[in-house]
Formats: sequence, structure tokens, C-alpha cells
Amino acid sequence: MMENQQDWVAVDWGTTHFRIWRMHGDKALEGREASCGLLSLKREEFEPTLKEHLHGWPTESPVLMSGMVGSRQGWQEAPYLFLPVSLKDVAIGAVDVQTKDLQRKVHVLPGVACQEESRPDVMRGEETQMLGLGAGSAEWSGMICLPGTHCKWVKVALGQVQQFDTYLTGELFSILRQHSILRHDLEAGDVDAEHPAFAKGVSTGFVESTPLLTSLFRVRASSLLLDRDPVANLAFLSGRLLGEELRSATQNIEKTEKIQLVGGSSLTKLYARALSLVGREVDLHSGDDLVRHGLTAAWQFLYPQTE
Repeated sequence: MMENQQDWVAVDWGTTHFRIWRMHGDKALEGREASCGLLSLKREEFEPTLKEHLHGWPTESPVLMSGMVGSRQGWQEAPYLFLPVSLKDVAIGAVDVQTKDLQRKVHVLPGVACQEESRPDVMRGEETQMLGLGAGSAEWSGMICLPGTHCKWVKVALGQVQQFDTYLTGELFSILRQHSILRHDLEAGDVDAEHPAFAKGVSTGFVESTPLLTSLFRVRASSLLLDRDPVANLAFLSGRLLGEELRSATQNIEKTEKIQLVGGSSLTKLYARALSLVGREVDLHSGDDLVRHGLTAAWQFLYPQTE
């Protein structure tokens, strides 16, 4: 933990995005963003990029970063902390980044990993959103779903991450839509979650009335033999994959427990609709807002304030 510090800088630095806020305590005074994520930068370009976006702001304020910037392919690796781990420990486990020109402290939050041989898994960035949800409190318990290309389902008990699972649902949907034989039978636009075919897909996956691989090819067969239109095919495919995920992810969650659904995209709305179709209640939270709130919570652990 560090000395009392009111002025600081929060940075969310991912694979494709970069967002930065000038902070005073828990208040954002100014924000900037750019498309200079990890994929577009060489290792030696991270510090100059940060320096460029700090221009005009106080020169001594420490910087706290989260996201893929702390991965092995990022600026400097912040090693994973292994389960079970408290989210407070994730915050105070921030790694000091070695800088050449910046005359200020720069920290990056570590990721979280499960090292069990039977269920290895990793996350980096989602822990910040969970801190923003308040899950770093020693009194907080619940199940959190974080939709994305790789969706995370995380169990937190008394502020400690107990277990989590990652589902490749979003990436599999994208691959099937763009590169498989099914692409010829799918609508190019957004998924219509209110289409009856979406509900049918969710139901088929949730009760596994038809094996997944068989269901996937039947999208093609339905187009050829039953003239099912591309809009319905897309809705069914999306629902089928989500139903498969929900069957696995919710099987050990009490039916009375609300699931904390974190996100802000159309994908999150699909998850909310699918969960409602299988009788699950959710609390929706803005993923974008929680990143900044999570960095603030981490900063408060790292730089505890004194009266």
C-alpha cells in the first residue's frame, strides 16, 4: 500500500482499445480514448503512447492500469494470482512498471488464474469490473456473468474469487457465422432475440434435447429442406449456443439467486433474454462504467486515504 494520494490516472488498456481518465479521488475530471490497443503496439511503444495521452495533465500523479497491457504480450507482465484470491489482494498486488522517461509511478493490476490441472483457466481485465461491482468488499458474495468473445462466469464468496469458468461461445458463434458451411444460411445483421427461433434455440440447448453438433448442422438442413429464412437461422444458432452455455453455467446456482450480468453491448442483452427464457433473474450493470469504478476501488486499496 502507498501513501495518501488524491490525484491519479486510471487506464483501461485492452487488446484493441485504450481509455484514460484524469482522476481526483473517486471523481473523473477528464477522459480520453483511442484505438491503440495491444495488437497495434510493439513493446517499446507502450510508454510513449501513455506519455502522449498524459499530455497536459499533472506530471506527478501515479498511473493505475488494467487489462491486456499487463499480459505477457503487453507492456510488462503482471503475473496471475491463483485461486482462491480476494479481489482486495488483486488490487494491492499491482505490479510496478519499469519506465524510462515518465517521472511518475506506473502500476498495472494482475490477472487471476485457476491452476487446477482438471480446470485451468485465466482472466485479465474482468477482475477490474468485479471490483467496480463492489465484489472486493469482504461482505460481498454472488455469481457474476461477464459476456464477451470468451464469457466468464465467476463465483465470489465474501470478497474472494472462489472459482470461474470461461465459455468460448462468442468466438464459436463468430467462426460458424463467418467461416463454416452455415454462413450461406445466416442473416448478415444482428441477432433478433425476440424471434421465436431464438427461444427455440435456447430451449434446445438448455435441455439438450438434441446434441450440439447435430443441432448445428440442422441449421443448414432447415434452410435447404424447410425453407427456414436466414433471420430465423441466425436467431436459432445464437440461442442454441447460449442455451448450451447456460445449461452448464447455471446448473449449480440456486434458482433464487440473481445473476449479476456485466456488460453494455447487444451481446449482454442476448444473455439477459436467454437467462429470462430459462427462468433466471438478473441485475444488469454497465461494463464500461464498472471498469472505471473498479480502477477506483483498486486505487483506494492501493492508496488508502487518511482523514
